[in-house]
Amino acid sequence: MNLTIGTRGSKLALAQTAWVADALRTTHPGLDIETRVIGTRGDASQASNVPLSSFAEKGIFAKELETALLAGEIDLAVHSMKDLEHTLPDGLVIAAVPPREDPRDALVGSTLDALPLGAKVGTGSVRRRALLLSRRPDLQLLEIRGNIDTRLRKWREGQYDAICLAVAGLNRLGLQENIAEILDPDWFTPDPGQGALAIETREAREEAEEGRRLSAKLKHLDSWLATVAERSFLKAIGGSCKMPVGALAVIEGNTMTLTGMVASPDGKTILRGSVSLSDTFPLGMGQQLADILMAQGAGRLLGGEEMKPGNKLPV
Repeated sequence: MNLTIGTRGSKLALAQTAWVADALRTTHPGLDIETRVIGTRGDASQASNVPLSSFAEKGIFAKELETALLAGEIDLAVHSMKDLEHTLPDGLVIAAVPPREDPRDALVGSTLDALPLGAKVGTGSVRRRALLLSRRPDLQLLEIRGNIDTRLRKWREGQYDAICLAVAGLNRLGLQENIAEILDPDWFTPDPGQGALAIETREAREEAEEGRRLSAKLKHLDSWLATVAERSFLKAIGGSCKMPVGALAVIEGNTMTLTGMVASPDGKTILRGSVSLSDTFPLGMGQQLADILMAQGAGRLLGGEEMKPGNKLPV
């Protein structure tokens, strides 16, 4: 059988897609896989150094891949889960979430405490910016764009004293030796879905059945449950890439604990909450956690006063 997988063209995206392709070949010997690189709006914006927060939507690294899926040009798309909108386009589903990589964030170049007063730290994330400022308001948080290699090069050239990156990307590219400090997720709450991959395909169409069936072998239940909970919180709170929002679900035995964070952009106000439940469907946990944070005033931080505790959003 032939299978076409769509991916972005960055080194990390290609490495992630190669891992998925190898896993599919292992579980389905004889499978003929073609990888198709598809440029996205997010990739095109990298060269112009346009801040990610200037885009209203979160899915600027996924839209073109999803368009290709809906058109039948590819059978599967491999994404970093955190790049996906919390609500997928009609007709598309996440067929599988493989085992998740480390969801935490890291500093490259220096530990946080060792950075000198007024040090320059590169990040393109409003969440990372807010959390770093909450501990070190003296830092100069500077915009940085480009793939991981480009960001590391800019740091080595001295443009930044340190940069903040996801541990998962560094691990997947074998670049973990650059990590100076892994930031404790108890205070540096990760992006919802960070470290997880999403294999996306078409829904309820006969020609997509085989792709979904093949992908099913790569499903990792705990990774799927955790990311569903985190994404449901993001949806319920009304989060986007313009807002400092974080979430992390941890499963121990039959109990899941979902922790969420909403911050002001300057890091001076940070609201946190958590929900722990056993044997429950994770969608409900996301709404419960959103209600807790909305009751604390998250709506004012996010500029969404109309969002009230208990506001039910379509799943």
